[in-house]
Amino acid sequence: MKRIMWYGVKDVRLETDAEIPKCEEGGVLIKTEAFAVCGTDIKAYNIGNTRLTHPQTVGHEFVGRIEESKTPVFSKGDRVVMAPTIGCGECYYCKIGKRNLCAKPRSIGFQIPGAMAEFLPLPADAINGGHLIKCPEDIPAPVAAIAEPLSCVINCLSIVPMNAVEDALVIGMGAIGLLHAIAIRNAGVKNIITSEFPGRKTDIAKDLGFSVVHPDELDKNYKELSHGLGFNLVIIAAPSQKVQETAPTYARKGGYVSYFASLSPENEKLNLSSRLIHYSELVLYGVSDSTPRHVEEAVTLLSARKEEFEKVITVLPMEQWLEAYQGVMEMRYAKVVLTP
Repeated sequence: MKRIMWYGVKDVRLETDAEIPKCEEGGVLIKTEAFAVCGTDIKAYNIGNTRLTHPQTVGHEFVGRIEESKTPVFSKGDRVVMAPTIGCGECYYCKIGKRNLCAKPRSIGFQIPGAMAEFLPLPADAINGGHLIKCPEDIPAPVAAIAEPLSCVINCLSIVPMNAVEDALVIGMGAIGLLHAIAIRNAGVKNIITSEFPGRKTDIAKDLGFSVVHPDELDKNYKELSHGLGFNLVIIAAPSQKVQETAPTYARKGGYVSYFASLSPENEKLNLSSRLIHYSELVLYGVSDSTPRHVEEAVTLLSARKEEFEKVITVLPMEQWLEAYQGVMEMRYAKVVLTP
């Protein structure tokens, strides 16, 4: 089979003669239909990742069909997506239903082989933990492959009382920002403002019907864009220290500010106004990964708005993985899905 392997920084290779993996007892073997490139994959290519043991098959966003099953839960031919962080099932966080925060997690593409391959073996604990989710036939494979990043967005929005949100601001219109904007609109929010520099990402946002404001214009215009009050919800989908320090300014009193985008360790410290947070009763929060329940919700949303999500995606064959990485880094693509 073919697979994309990470050997180290700037050392990712397409291998074409790998052996098809075995299906372990209690697990499944999946034949992939499509797999998506995540920003985490690109970071690992550029600077590495402490969670990676090399060599390792990369990728954790996919859709595929069960090729072989050694569990009664799934049958050959079942179409599936996944919440890829496999909880231990025993720690405090797993027991309260937050497997994404597991104290001893394993994730495909990191501790165990990833999804950028023609075949993906999944261990028994992935099945037992409910991490594998059945996927409807009506969702095109490239769209179904982004169920995982969309599930992280749904996790983010689940923290907010969305029925009370009138005005939302999404900063950064990469794939995650675009997915947030679509999901926020699906939640019924009428006034959604996005912020991005001119280019392909802005073009996609406008094609989807969103208002796009140049980042340099936000400071002087944010109140005018939000009924004179600031935004109920501010989503930070840009990995910028400056943006993350400024973002609470755009929230109205009692508003929520999501620190969705992570920063590199050398830039992780922020200078924030304690007085602004205190006197405006702001809620600043983080979000990491998703649970199987969030993936189920993502699949439902993908099915309902598949035409919108298709506009976010560029599809390439897996042989063009390097073009996919470079295209995202050069902002020529928002989200790339590879096909085996």
